[in-house]
Amino acid sequence: MISTVRCTLFFLVAGVAFAQTGGSRITGTVTDVFGALVPGATVTARNEATGVTYTQTTTEAGLYAFPSVPVGTYTVSVALQGFKTANKTGNILEVNTPLVINLSLEVGGITETVSVAAEAEALQTTNATIGNVVERRAIVDLPLNGRNPLALITLEPGVVQRSAGAAGSGIHVNGSRDRAVNVTVDGIEANESSVPNPLSNLYRLNPDNVQEYKVTTNNATPEEGRNSGASVSVATRSGTNDFHGTAFEFLRNTALNANEFFASAQGTPKPEIKLHQFGFEAGGPIRKNRTFFFGSWQGQNTKFAQPIDQTFGIPRLYTPSALSGIFRYFVADPRNPLVLNGQTITRNSPLLVDTATGAYRPGIRNCTSPTDLNCVASFNMFANDPLRRGPDPKIGALFNTYPKPNSQLPRMVIKRVEQMAGIYFKKTKC
Repeated sequence: MISTVRCTLFFLVAGVAFAQTGGSRITGTVTDVFGALVPGATVTARNEATGVTYTQTTTEAGLYAFPSVPVGTYTVSVALQGFKTANKTGNILEVNTPLVINLSLEVGGITETVSVAAEAEALQTTNATIGNVVERRAIVDLPLNGRNPLALITLEPGVVQRSAGAAGSGIHVNGSRDRAVNVTVDGIEANESSVPNPLSNLYRLNPDNVQEYKVTTNNATPEEGRNSGASVSVATRSGTNDFHGTAFEFLRNTALNANEFFASAQGTPKPEIKLHQFGFEAGGPIRKNRTFFFGSWQGQNTKFAQPIDQTFGIPRLYTPSALSGIFRYFVADPRNPLVLNGQTITRNSPLLVDTATGAYRPGIRNCTSPTDLNCVASFNMFANDPLRRGPDPKIGALFNTYPKPNSQLPRMVIKRVEQMAGIYFKKTKC
């Protein structure tokens, strides 16, 4: 039985300014009712949740652009003397998904207002990127094993997840390697340096601190593209003009789980699985329409047991004779090779022993002399060491901690206790 305890603490402070790359951009053209370009018009984009406003003036070509603004729902207004003020509400800006909002001005007084509700953009014409935005509603409503919002990456087209026994993270995008994924959090690289994993990066993300994220699987733009696989751009949550908060606890216990059908038929007890996830999140204004805060904390206590061969693969154990330096090897007769169950044996082979008991198979014997052939000979590496050093004490002590070989290896279990805590704090000032 092996017991391990792991504690992880995560703390992140992010200051958001106009140049933050975790959002996206809003662009468009302003014309009159006849299609003529309107220069010098004042364009205002207002975040409907925070009340933060951004202002631009149209160019000689009637163009305007807000190059980097946080994700959210915006009201875009255009005003110019001699024209009615035009308002377009409900414009949803998603992470790394540019939004084009074209407005038309009617002749009239500037105090008159024409309001239009935005409609969903039918076709993305800004770029040829292939991808999808996982929205806040999906993160909250869809079931997440372990409360990992990035687990929804596996539902994207072109994404394949290999079996649990495969090497690497097992997430492949359009045939790329499983480590060819680039993850950013609010525009900051969040890749583990040695073994990048799109589902478990440097930061302990959970559904409470993620607003949405975009998964680009092909034709990534220059600001996104870096790897041959997917580009995952995460936008974290921010406070708004309203105070809000929640507390939660999720429980999973062996007593509430059903045993597998075949395990129950064989009398195998249910594996121990105990999981507690608990925490809270809160956000609100520090100064309305200007400065906001958001924070979350999550703790996790996990205890489970599973067969050791599923955790580390089939273990390689050593017999007492091997630990004392005596190793066996097969001595073949090249002129008259040994044939066992139809197979010719010319060297060491698992066919020589019964894998269940470790005993020789019928017809296999120990050598009786140095010249004997088609038999198993022994060599004592410690006795034949001219320096008589013997086994290394540290390696010997390590091997002594291994269990002794027996026929019940698949039933051996490893019990693990994991304790993790994650803290997230974000201050937004505009």
